[in-house]
This record gives sequence, structure tokens and C-alpha cells, in this order.
Amino acid sequence: MKKIREMLKWRKTAAGKISIILLISSVILLVIACSPWGNFTERTANNINNILFGIATNLLGIIVTVSFVQYFIDKQDEQEELIQEKNMIIKYNRVMNLFLKKYKKYYNCVTNPMVERKNIDALTLNPKFQFQDMRDMYRQSLFLSDGFYEPSIVLFYRAEDNLRSYIIKMLENIQFKYHEELYDLLIEFVELSQSIDVRGSILDDILVKKIDEKFLREIEGYIKEAEQHKWVERALEGNLVSNVMLPYVQLYWLIQKEAELLIRYEEYISKIAK
Repeated sequence: MKKIREMLKWRKTAAGKISIILLISSVILLVIACSPWGNFTERTANNINNILFGIATNLLGIIVTVSFVQYFIDKQDEQEELIQEKNMIIKYNRVMNLFLKKYKKYYNCVTNPMVERKNIDALTLNPKFQFQDMRDMYRQSLFLSDGFYEPSIVLFYRAEDNLRSYIIKMLENIQFKYHEELYDLLIEFVELSQSIDVRGSILDDILVKKIDEKFLREIEGYIKEAEQHKWVERALEGNLVSNVMLPYVQLYWLIQKEAELLIRYEEYISKIAK
């Protein structure tokens, strides 16, 4: 299929159109040369045939030459397009890194309990965290720049929104003709972020906190005792359909997968930026 698409694309180029015209002309001349002649002497007929054969073979030679010239021009244009696309990706990545740093910072706040946060590199992503590690997501981030009272999960969702919006901007403005793998990574992140969006349930529980602090502490306790209750296992079996813990398990799956995609994104950028 790829070869067919390349042939169809070549046929639409100037070289392709010229080559087709020359090929048809060459075939016509060869057919005429192989046809019997009327009242011409044998010598005259042979001379005409030789001339026609010569013209036909020269036309075939021109076709080969034109095709090669077009091939090298296309390759040069393709190389230039590749360089331009790579430069644009790297340019966008500079701003992307700013959003990524914010995302990583709050990702680590959500996926690590308070007692461990000081020992974690805030600029790394660890998709191997456990469900119970999210138990302090409603606690403060401990970053002075974020204010003292905003919960980590609120800050995370804000960072995820900004990151997703910028990724959508990249997808809209970069063709990704030569970096389809990177395109697939980014589009998968956007689709995942939108399809498993449980922030309504997660953030509504913060409103409950203003009314009933005990309820929120119970949620934290349920997350902390995940091994005992087996929330993740029960969700996989379909036994948490109406349970209050299902959104938290879905959040767990979501940010694990997002981290994996973003790690692959950074590896890809590192590879092409060399």
C-alpha cells in the first residue's frame, strides 16, 4: 500500500506527468516502428524504423533521468521538511517542559504520603506507586508558592489541565508527518485524560470537607487501608460500580498511564534532540 501511495504521489508531480507523456510517446513510436510499411523500399523502411527506435529509446532514457532528478529533489525537500518539523517540536517542547515541571511536582504530591514527600525528586515521574500512596491527596502540597490551604489534588488537576491544553495546541500546530510515534503518544494522553476524568467526584469530596471533616478523613483511611479492602482488585472484577472508592481507583489508573506516556514523550524528545 505504501508503494502504491508513493506511485500515486509521484504521478501528480511534474516529473511524473512528463514521464507518462514521454512513455506513451515512446510506446507509440515503438508500435509504429514494428508496423509494416507501405510502398517504402526495404532500406527506407529500415532507416525509418531505426530512427523511430532511436527516438523511443532516447525518450525512455529521458524518463529515467527526469525521474531520478525528481527523486533527488523530493528527497531534498523531504529532508528540509523533516528538519523544520524537528525544530518546531523542540521549540514547542521548551514551553512544554514548564508545564511538565508543574505536573510532575503535583503528581508527586498526589502519589506520595506527606511523610515521604521530602525524600522524593519532584521532577521525576514514578508510575509504579501503590494505591495507598495517594492517601494524602487532600492535604496541602507543602510548596510555599502554592498557598497553605489548597489541596494537592486541586493543584494537580490544574496542572493537568494546563498540560493537556498545551498538548492540544501542539497537535493543532505541528503536522507530525515525520514523527507519527510522538503524535500517537500525545493524542493518547489527551484521549486518556478526557475519557477517564473523575475530577467531578474527587473534587466534590473537598466540598464535603467544609461540611464534614470526618467524611474526608474516612476517605483517606479507606485509601490507606487499600490492601485490606482490595479496592483495585475489586474494581478490576467490576465489584465497585456504585462504591464511593471507584473514582479513586480510576484516578490511580489514569495518572499511572499518564506518567508512562509522559516518560516515553521525554525519551522521544531526548532522542531527536541529539
